[in-house]
Amino acid sequence: MSFAVLKQTVLDPGLCASCGACAAVCPEDILRISPDQPLPQLAADSASACGACTLCVDICPGKHTAVPESELRIYGRTRSAEERWTGIVRNTYSGRAAQTAVAGAASAGGAATALLVSALRLGQIDAALVIGRDETRPWVPVPRLATTVAEIVACAQASYCLTPNLQLLRDAPYTRIGVVGLACQIEALNRMRNLPQVPAAAQKVAFTIELGCASNTRREGTEYLIEHRLGIPLTDVTRLKYRDGEYPGEFTVWDREDQRRSLPFHELVTEFKKYKTYRCLACPDWWSGLADVSVADGDPNIFRTSREGEQMDKTSLLITRTPTGQDLVDRAVRNGDLLVQETGFLPDESLGLQRKRHRYAKYAADSPQAVPSPPVAGVEVGVPLDDDVLIELMSGGADHGR
Repeated sequence: MSFAVLKQTVLDPGLCASCGACAAVCPEDILRISPDQPLPQLAADSASACGACTLCVDICPGKHTAVPESELRIYGRTRSAEERWTGIVRNTYSGRAAQTAVAGAASAGGAATALLVSALRLGQIDAALVIGRDETRPWVPVPRLATTVAEIVACAQASYCLTPNLQLLRDAPYTRIGVVGLACQIEALNRMRNLPQVPAAAQKVAFTIELGCASNTRREGTEYLIEHRLGIPLTDVTRLKYRDGEYPGEFTVWDREDQRRSLPFHELVTEFKKYKTYRCLACPDWWSGLADVSVADGDPNIFRTSREGEQMDKTSLLITRTPTGQDLVDRAVRNGDLLVQETGFLPDESLGLQRKRHRYAKYAADSPQAVPSPPVAGVEVGVPLDDDVLIELMSGGADHGR
């Protein structure tokens, strides 16, 4: 029984990434996962239908990310120790959306949204897998298959909440889908592609764009901010943005009277620490390095920018990794949807990446058999710093509450 193995090796040890891949490939369609239930479960009275196949285990990135195997298939080599946290890079750009509507809707430079919009306009995709909002519960993120420019732009905002995305690929009536996801989700798609017989869900994917991720957050974190920090009953919420207004934005909620209340982004970062899963805290990857294009904020320390009230332009960092990714960026530039210039990326300056780097090193040292597999073995930080200490060290915050 495949699900029993998944439960024993991934679910019970707390290693589920809530990516939704298992539900996307289950041949019996008996796995259930959703924003309200971010861990997969067997559908009622279906245990006997789970047979001898091992697909849900074979594609799960929870324990085994399979990054080296995926890199060999994609690049013909695995990354070096020096590439541990960047992955294999083709080109690096600073960029931003050229269209005002896209730039205004985005949390940072809007590069991921601009790439999707361009691809849709040029006929490279017929849908984009993105994060939208539940229509009756606007604080709840839900995966969407957007098929128009307006739908893509409406989903441009960052979302800091666990959302199982990939299960939508199962029944998606499209054959060319642009997928935006986090490292764990991209790893799951690539585990599918590593199989001798690629599941139908992965065959529908035209390209992948991944977002840098320091760690994701349980929905209870968002609900705590709304109810206890902003004092708004969940039933009164009509709209939510994690990063509204001047960069890097504020956590903002609108009520039934269209009154808005906000918290600075740096306070969101601090509060959300209490609402993490073990898998997110023990995650070995800022990016998987397996997507066609990797994206992050152009500002390497948005916590500091928020806390200090610094003025910063909205830009995105883009890394192309594959010919498909390079073509995607080149076409978006030629189509007038994206503005780019070549730049570099310094991992030591990225607060989000360094938080993940030090955190993973600590978890790996404490429980080496209980953490997800890294892309390169034996190159972690020797003496990892406490998260609060690291944030203050990198944010110049000796005078802030210490």
